[in-house]
Amino acid sequence: MPLSPPRILLAKLGLDGHDRGVKVIARALRDAGMEVIYTGLRQTPESVARAALEEDVAVVGASLLSGAHMTLVPRLLEALRRLNRSDVGVLVGGIIPSQDARALAEIGVRRVLGPGTALSEIIAEVHTAAGERVSSVTDPDASPGALARRITRIDDGLPHGSPTPDARGASIAVTGPPGVGKSTLVAHLAVALRARGERVAIVAVDPDSPVSGGALLGDRLRMAPASDDPDIFIRSLSARGGAGGISRSTGAVAALLRASGFDRVLIETVGAGQADHAVSSIADLTILTTMPGLGDGVQWEKAGLAEVAGLFVINKADLPGVEATESAIRGSVGLGGGEPVIVRTVAAEGQGVDALATEVERLLAAGRRGRD
Repeated sequence: MPLSPPRILLAKLGLDGHDRGVKVIARALRDAGMEVIYTGLRQTPESVARAALEEDVAVVGASLLSGAHMTLVPRLLEALRRLNRSDVGVLVGGIIPSQDARALAEIGVRRVLGPGTALSEIIAEVHTAAGERVSSVTDPDASPGALARRITRIDDGLPHGSPTPDARGASIAVTGPPGVGKSTLVAHLAVALRARGERVAIVAVDPDSPVSGGALLGDRLRMAPASDDPDIFIRSLSARGGAGGISRSTGAVAALLRASGFDRVLIETVGAGQADHAVSSIADLTILTTMPGLGDGVQWEKAGLAEVAGLFVINKADLPGVEATESAIRGSVGLGGGEPVIVRTVAAEGQGVDALATEVERLLAAGRRGRD
């Protein structure tokens, strides 16, 4: 059996316009103790295969209702083979005629799960597929596949070697409360840094269930702008009981990515509170993300995360109250240290992200971690 919770990637292939059913399955798998990466609607077979590689999943669950299963599923299997991931079990869900289900099985689909399949049966099938995965795949040392497997070993607390961090690289933490748009901001910031010639890795941490130990790792869902670039590597991590908005393995994973030649490692934390500042100890720069309307100036005067931030981002800056939010940050945070660096963004539209990337590079060049 796997040492870690089973990891499964769920994706909607093709042009399906809704994902209510796959989200129900994702929650059920999480509640069964699995780590579930959900990539969202309108995925291509090639993007799903790449995500499966980077996330080092044991199983891919592909859902489609468009009738294109005999075109898209063979493409998915072929994409996995090209990436040396034929050991990943592929499950297919949808309204698929029995003759097509047989044909898909003949080319490598583990099982077709049609309408009416009980959640308990789906959970059991995923557990079995993950437990039976025995990989004989050998990845070249510098390949994304080898990197993904090393990250899994770090996350599982297994020996993985001790790489020397690349002196050129830098780790950048992006933290802040839930719902302020961190994932979207990180994706667009990654693209902006790539435009400056940087190789970028993203480590996205999501909370785990205190009951089941499973996790719904959904940050990748909002990272489509960054997902097609071969020089952007994305990996989702469960907090696995770690405190302060990160997992116990996050620092070591970031160090591995820097040693692997990534110039900038963006660490997105769990939605953080005022005391969740552990990420600042593993980052060269901490970005605190907020949005208009999240509290008055007193909130900014409280000790905690704001004290270790080197850069403040007011995202969703097209909402009312942005002036008041910036004034509160300057008037309160600025009292306890240097003048805060503040950038306004509307990440969903890409606004302000180039200015943010410029400030990030300036602060890193100056060696400024916090507001010193």
